[in-house]
Amino acid sequence: MGTAGTCEETKEDIPYASFMSSKPFEFLVGPEKKVYTIHSGLVARLSPVLDRLVNGDMEEAKKGSVEWKHVDEQTFIRFSEYAYTKSYEYPPFRPEPPADSRSGALRHDTKTQHQNTAQPQDVKDPKTPQLGKKLWKYFEDQLSISEPYMVMQQASPLGEGQVNEAELLLSHARLYVFADCYGITPLMRLALCTLHHVLMKVLDSHDLTDMVVELLEYCYENDTPHALRDLVVEYIVCRVEYLWLDPAVQDIARAHGDFSAAVVNGLLRRIT
Repeated sequence: MGTAGTCEETKEDIPYASFMSSKPFEFLVGPEKKVYTIHSGLVARLSPVLDRLVNGDMEEAKKGSVEWKHVDEQTFIRFSEYAYTKSYEYPPFRPEPPADSRSGALRHDTKTQHQNTAQPQDVKDPKTPQLGKKLWKYFEDQLSISEPYMVMQQASPLGEGQVNEAELLLSHARLYVFADCYGITPLMRLALCTLHHVLMKVLDSHDLTDMVVELLEYCYENDTPHALRDLVVEYIVCRVEYLWLDPAVQDIARAHGDFSAAVVNGLLRRIT
């Protein structure tokens, strides 16, 4: 692993008093319009788009309030946590590991989140020869070529009653789409790299298949950025022998020709 790092602006870079003295800005989140508040000075620092939202000439800035019906509550909570701490909590993965190996599970023995500037870990997996070492290497290196690899490597335990393990992947995807919508570039990078890290860490668990299918459906049934789709497709290509057998994946392929074409292009790397 590399040395500890940050996104563009760390907690230490933000003068505490500069935003604590700013007025709270109100967010009415989701269909139920649940009310949350964040210091406006902190929101404004996150992106030019959000700066205009809280300080510009729009009606929302004048009222000090905005309705975000399209944002789900958990995504907003992760966004607000990132605003204050430059990290966010996400669900852990708790598969039923083989008796002789627990390598596929994420460690979650602490609530503390960490961001590292690091190279993607070389996850040794017994299926690698079948999946194609060249493709897996391509997937490993996909996000580490031109920018720092920002990733949170420890997850917090699930709270009481939280059992939707699909959120392990979808939480990062939704947060990435949210950050893209509001131009929060460091959060985009953090969410995408953490999703990439989680996909590598749990490669050898069959419990992941349903989660990947839900992630794939989210990517192609919504207007999502190309970088997110590309990452998910590259993972599908690496595990195509297993995932293509799933009827849901075949349904997506029939409904979305661009997904099928992307998978074929990825598979061509096996023979070139």
